[in-house]
Amino acid sequence: MIFGFLDPQANVVNAQVCKQWLDIAMDVLWKDVSSLYRLVRLLSPLKSVGDKNYEFESLPDANAWKRFEKYARRVRRLKYHAASERRLNQTVFDDIARTRRRLEIFPNLRILDWNAPLGMCSLFMHNGVKKFVVHLPAQPLQHFFQDIVDRMPNLSTLNICSVVPVRDIEEDLAHFLRQLPKLEKVTFPRFYLTTRIAEAMSHSDCLSSLDFQYNDDQGVGDFQDIASFRPAFTEGAFPALYDLSLTASFDDTARFIKAPFSPTNLTQFYVDSGPVSEPVDSVHRLISAVSQHCQLVEEVYLVSARRPCRMDPTTEDDSGSNITLEMFKPLFKIPKLTCFEFSHQYPLLLTQQDITVFASSCPAIETLLLNAEPIYLTQSTLTLEALVPLARHCPQLKHLALFMDATQVPELTPMTPFKSLRQLMVGISIIDDEAGPALYLSHLLPPGCDVERGVTWEDCEDTDEALCEALYEIVRERYELWTGVKRMVPMLSMLRLQERQRTHQMERELEDLRMRTAVLRDSTALGVRLDLSTCLLI
Repeated sequence: MIFGFLDPQANVVNAQVCKQWLDIAMDVLWKDVSSLYRLVRLLSPLKSVGDKNYEFESLPDANAWKRFEKYARRVRRLKYHAASERRLNQTVFDDIARTRRRLEIFPNLRILDWNAPLGMCSLFMHNGVKKFVVHLPAQPLQHFFQDIVDRMPNLSTLNICSVVPVRDIEEDLAHFLRQLPKLEKVTFPRFYLTTRIAEAMSHSDCLSSLDFQYNDDQGVGDFQDIASFRPAFTEGAFPALYDLSLTASFDDTARFIKAPFSPTNLTQFYVDSGPVSEPVDSVHRLISAVSQHCQLVEEVYLVSARRPCRMDPTTEDDSGSNITLEMFKPLFKIPKLTCFEFSHQYPLLLTQQDITVFASSCPAIETLLLNAEPIYLTQSTLTLEALVPLARHCPQLKHLALFMDATQVPELTPMTPFKSLRQLMVGISIIDDEAGPALYLSHLLPPGCDVERGVTWEDCEDTDEALCEALYEIVRERYELWTGVKRMVPMLSMLRLQERQRTHQMERELEDLRMRTAVLRDSTALGVRLDLSTCLLI
């Protein structure tokens, strides 16, 4: 465990201490290999044959393989991304395949992360590999998928990264997923969980987590592939699934939840509507469906697209865009809800009383992210005072996001500060001064609580440059002001803490003086002489 916290150079030194340390340090050094070049050069020196391309100077012999196997048996994770390191020629893999002494080159390999020509990958596959991360190119994949099924039948975690539209590989991918019965977790790019893929995975007995990621390495598919998401399940679908993330319209998701034999044991549920901004009515239907059919859910994330370049932030909202408390009331019927995130174009139309009702109805909430980055950013019905009932009624709240109007700072009154809050996300809340909001927040936020600001909007292709520039000018101005608040709050909190400590010290000294005075008064009445320096009777 100690060696695991050290850098490689330190463990190289540790390996030279004694024989016992040698094995421990070598296990740590070679457990996670992120450079295949560094590993295979132990077999035979490599020579450059072009721009970042390498091949063996000579074929590895039996003695080289004996030496290499001392390292190979220690490898648990192998990562090879050809574009980001010194690239190995196909001849290197051919030479390894011809000269190896055993079928399993890395017998204890458990994780294989591959982003290179797929034909080279099968050399390192075996039935001991449990996790596979693969970057799929635009090429026929049927034979590669069959290789995975035959060589790594015990896979429990599969992470597919690609920019290929899923419709190009959907038939092969669906057939492939049906043949891996031990899968427990599958991660896709966005827009990969289509109707056909969902139906193909529905009878996987072990599948517990099905999600996607936003990062660039994961890639992204085509929204048109999930424009209609309407899977039909049979009895026994998704028996073990508890964590589900999907990209679909809110109405399709609501139908999916209410459909016969849909998963009902979800504890984590994430929905991204893709590039479409969801109507308010659709949001209400989805929340109602979740509250009725997912009573075990603990974390709910509803993300509707926010595309600033398509909308004028100064336009007045119409009645169809009012996001009121009625929309969220079904959440109050979910007994184990500890996390709720909601993102939308329009700001919340909530009053101070509504926030009080929300807070008192969800006392166990730990993460509450209520649309701190709307596109319509000129008005908010909430002020900084909205934080007060949340601090009073939600003692376990750790992460909070609100879009507020901080231009009018409420009067400072005795308030219950947050007990557990670690992060307050204000997004692009309205602000025109740093000092007032910083002083108010210093009374509410606990020491160490971070104030986060900014936006995570998606760009769009049909950009109105003038509109975007005006919008982002507002964002930049508010960002700078909230940065000042972020900088000032810890200093004000520290000053308040020091002031409280001085006040407590003065109170203790005052109490001591009161005690001395009382003793002196009582003793004088009895005619007893006192030593005032110690309060002892003489």
